[in-house]
Amino acid sequence: MAPTDTVDRVIDPIEALNTAVDGAWFSVCRAYDVSACLPGAQILFGGVDLSQPNQAAEAALVAMLQEAMENVGRFSPWYKMPARAFGLLSTRDSGTGRTRWALAPEAAQKWQGALTSLSTAIRKYSGLIQAMLLVDDLMQDIPGDPCTTARCACDPPHAIYIRQSVLLKAEILCGECGQAYH
Repeated sequence: MAPTDTVDRVIDPIEALNTAVDGAWFSVCRAYDVSACLPGAQILFGGVDLSQPNQAAEAALVAMLQEAMENVGRFSPWYKMPARAFGLLSTRDSGTGRTRWALAPEAAQKWQGALTSLSTAIRKYSGLIQAMLLVDDLMQDIPGDPCTTARCACDPPHAIYIRQSVLLKAEILCGECGQAYH
């Protein structure tokens, strides 16, 4: 007979994703004696192919290691260490000629637990990550793209304050009257 006083656990996707990302960031900070805020979603996942969770996890970890390098305290033994000491390799992209950072093989082995956790979270919540990146993009202050007040067809109309380019690109509907904001 099953107990009746148990509470059904619902996994919050945002909490699950944050747990994986925060856990990896905490491990990096602890390993290199860094005290800094978690990098934003654009830094961790911007320009990353989320359909390849293993590569996306590696790219996010590389971004974390770069942030850690930039935030090492002046009196830390890590202060003057090269990027390779943090597990990063500099490679040149033959197509674009740009330099990009990658995990060194020993770093991939060292951070295997964090990479697995990140990869699993990215696989499960790639849609959520894409939504976070989209919202971040929409919230950026873009010169020459003023905010405007848009109204729906309700009587009296509801008003929202929104960037003009967003209003032109997307049809934003009112939850009550179902009409687009103009």
